[in-house]
Amino acid sequence: MRTSLLILALLVATALAGQSYRSRIHYKVKLGDEKQLHQLILLDYTKLLGTALDIQADSIYFRLRSADEVSVIPLAEMRFLGEFVVGQSALSVPRVPPPLTDLTYERTALPFNGRGQLRIINLVYGVAELNLNQNLQVGLGVAGPLGLLSTQRLRFSLNPQLHLGISNQVLFPPFNQGNGQGIFAIGDLTTILTIGSERRFLNLGTGIFYNRDNGDGPVPLHRIGIGGRVGERWHLYSEVLMSLDRSFNFPQLQIFPSFTASVGARRHRWQLGVFTVVLDEDSFFPPPLPYVGYAYYW
Repeated sequence: MRTSLLILALLVATALAGQSYRSRIHYKVKLGDEKQLHQLILLDYTKLLGTALDIQADSIYFRLRSADEVSVIPLAEMRFLGEFVVGQSALSVPRVPPPLTDLTYERTALPFNGRGQLRIINLVYGVAELNLNQNLQVGLGVAGPLGLLSTQRLRFSLNPQLHLGISNQVLFPPFNQGNGQGIFAIGDLTTILTIGSERRFLNLGTGIFYNRDNGDGPVPLHRIGIGGRVGERWHLYSEVLMSLDRSFNFPQLQIFPSFTASVGARRHRWQLGVFTVVLDEDSFFPPPLPYVGYAYYW
């Protein structure tokens, strides 16, 4: 049975929150106030002392206490900005969790976090991904017994509330290789539109599912996700996937909804969610099934 994937994209009107970097700046920080001593913590936990002068576009202008020149640091590299009080312990600085960049199963076009990440889902899907720059990410891993997995993603932020991207995930199964038709590969190529920030977002995707072992060509692929921050460390989001199987006498609609709670701490993020399947053929609606995910950022 051949399954083709199709998502119903529903536009939701919602008031989007402010820029994502605001949640990483302590409320007592006054930009440009030379009377304050600020501490800037980068994603790799490097700590800089000085004065945060201004934030423009995607950069923060920071004057180090030990230098006169102004350093321009990408906002994507900022973990936390707070006021430093002489004599305070480094342990008193809040440990801000990593910002949400991806849903459990679906990609977003939100800015990459740090230099890379390790993603594990249900102890089956595991991939290590490296951010070559702020726009390009590549990864390599496994999908359990299904084979080797390769990922590539390109993303751009048009403004703090509008992000575009392209995601490609390719699976190389160990079976049916070397059959005289080249490398057997199954892939998911999707264009992504993410509206909002990690605080509140709407994620839409459309693309193709391709199978080199199938001569019928690629099939359409669409998806939707919505969610946001509900606390200092917690995010809630929901994803919906739909497929349309045309291998029957009439198309069979399949819907894969899921709901996830995600919590972050330092360089870690855990996901705990439930999902189910709705089949049009038999109106089959099983009870929600649990799944878990984990991501480590460096």
